[in-house]
Formats: sequence, C-alpha cells, structure tokens
Amino acid sequence: MMAERMGRLRFGRFASISAALFALLLFSPAFTRAFWMARLVVAELPFLIVIPALSGLIALRGAPSQRWYQTLAVVSLLSSVIPLVVFVPAYAAHHRKFSLIDYLTWGSRHPAVQRQTDLSLEPSLPTLKLDFYRGLGDGPRPLLVLVHGGSFSGGDKGENPAVSEIFAAQGYAVADVQYRLAPQFRFPTAVQDVKCLLGRLREKADLFGIDPDRVAYLGRSAGAAIAAVAAYSAGDPRLPSGCEAPDRPVSAMVSLYGPLDLEWGWRIRVWPDPITGYKALERYIGGTPAMKPDAFRVASAVSWVGPTTPPSLLINGTRDTLVSPYHSQILADAFARKGLLAPRRLLIPFAEHGFDYHPGGLGEQLARAEILEFLAEALKPGSPQLTHQP
Repeated sequence: MMAERMGRLRFGRFASISAALFALLLFSPAFTRAFWMARLVVAELPFLIVIPALSGLIALRGAPSQRWYQTLAVVSLLSSVIPLVVFVPAYAAHHRKFSLIDYLTWGSRHPAVQRQTDLSLEPSLPTLKLDFYRGLGDGPRPLLVLVHGGSFSGGDKGENPAVSEIFAAQGYAVADVQYRLAPQFRFPTAVQDVKCLLGRLREKADLFGIDPDRVAYLGRSAGAAIAAVAAYSAGDPRLPSGCEAPDRPVSAMVSLYGPLDLEWGWRIRVWPDPITGYKALERYIGGTPAMKPDAFRVASAVSWVGPTTPPSLLINGTRDTLVSPYHSQILADAFARKGLLAPRRLLIPFAEHGFDYHPGGLGEQLARAEILEFLAEALKPGSPQLTHQP
C-alpha cells in the first residue's frame, strides 16, 4: 500500500512539473527554431498543459505535503486557459463561431477533393512543380495560388495539404506551387517562377476547370513576400514572368505573416531571432541593403503599391517574433500615401508565426473565415480585372 502511494505521488510530481514546463514554454522567448516550433505547438494545443496538470492534481489529492506541486499544477492549468480567454473576444468582434469539432478533427470535416501532385507545366523548368486541388462545385472555379514559406531558402509545396483541401471544398481550385530557392537562386527568380506557373495554369484553364480571370495569391511568411510582389507587379516589364507564359493581373492577394518591407525587416533586428531573419534576406537578395539597395526595394511589396494594386488581406499574429506584425502597418501606410482604400487587416491575438499550420486551430479558424469572406468578395463573378500601368 505504501509503495503504491509513493508511486502515485511520484507520478503526481512528475505530471505537475511537466505541466509547468509546458506552461513555461508557452510564455518563454523562442531562442531557437526548435524552441519556436515547440512554443507554437503548445500555443495551438493547450491540452498538452491541461492533461498533465489535471493528472498531477488527481494523483496528489489528499496529500498536504505535496502542496507546492499542487500549486504548480493549478497555476499551469490556469495558464493553459489564457489562449482561450484571449480568443473569445476576438471571435465575437469579428462575428465568427469557433467549431470544437473542427478543432478536434484538424479541419477534416469536408468532402474529399481531387488532388494531383507534382505537376510540371513549364518544359524549360521540368523540376518546377505544383500540386493542384480541383475545387468542388460547378466550374469554372476561381483559382487560389498558394506560395509556401521557408525563409526564402527552404520549405516546399504540400506542407499543409489539409488547408488546401479545405479551400478546395469551398469551391476554389488551389495550386500549391514551388519556386527555386535561395541562395542558389536569388531574387527575382522566385517571383518569376510563381508568375510562370500561374501563367501556364491560365493557358490550360479549360483543362483544369479554372476561371483565368478570377485569381488570387495566398502566401505564407517568405511566400507572402513573393506572392505580394508577384501580384502587385503583374504585367510590369521590369519584373516579367520566368517563362513565355503571360503575366496578367490578379484579383486579390492574401498575406499570412509576410515580410512586406525587406529593407525595414533587415534593419530592425528582433531578439531572440530563432531564424536569423536578416541573414535569410541577405541570402534571398544576395547582399545587404547597402550593397543591393535597388534589389531590396524591388523585392518589397511596399515599392509596388499603386493605383492598380489588387485588393489585399494582411493577417498577422500578435505574438509573431519572426516577422513583425508591423510589416502590415507599413504596407497600409503605403496604400494611404497613394490615396488607396486601405488593405483589409486581421491581427490574431496570441497567435504565433505559422499558427495556421494547425487546421481547425484557434487562429486558423479565425483566419480562414476572414480569408473566405475576403475572397468571396474579391473573386465574385464580374469583378473588374486590373491592368498594370508601369
């Protein structure tokens, strides 16, 4: 009996300490990439704190000598509720409903969609591929071009297929595209690759069942920087497509936590910086702003804002320490200086960089609802197509 009690107390202490460590991770600075990813996981899955905290309290019940460990478990349990408490007013403010079923099933409650992987559409670049998700419903369907993140030198298409399937289930054709990576391929290669693949898709609109006049880019992180420049410079001979495919304007652009002013992002250093962001920009551009001022300017979305800039949605997490949410404010200021209607913006409370990689997560559901509402307006049939004036 005594051995059983001692075993229960040891388990209770272990569970309470584990819950405290997860809770500490939730609020600690992200010193390394692994640390940031772990913090992201805990922020999106607070039950990692709840389960050991409750287990510890149950195991230690009726043990006054373990009061310190019990307190540790209670504090950890309370800390796990903070993300939920923060999100309640955010959902209310945007008139959104949170789906617990979506959260628990990782957004998988949607009809199956047809997916084609590793499609090569440009003969001169056979290694440049895309994954295509055929949208449900009657065609031709509006096209959503996804541009992955990865600090310009990493990442790949197909990193979040569940979210692509969710958009396809809503009636959008989705093209998850590759681009050649830095430092082997520097700016403007990535932008030109994305333009090329979109152009080839538009040429084969009948084959893919898409409407070539209703197209939007959606980029994540570094992919948002690439997508924004591709969208804003469409048709400009100073930044042409990477192949013979036409570079026509698009109807909309969505940026998820993207760096939109690269010179500012290089100059304003954050600490801690788990991805050494300024080095990633140097690899992408091929030098510092002092060495490559023109390239930094042309590679930044803020430099392309003008009368023909398509409607834009900018989404950031308030806890993003990899790409400052202030990038969206800088772009909004550029719109204001040109006398343009401000881009639509969404700041998601307590959300980390990469929060949408959990389909059905607290932040992903809120962002997805905003994106779908924005796209429904920007890509509705008969929306005017923009013509770039260089």
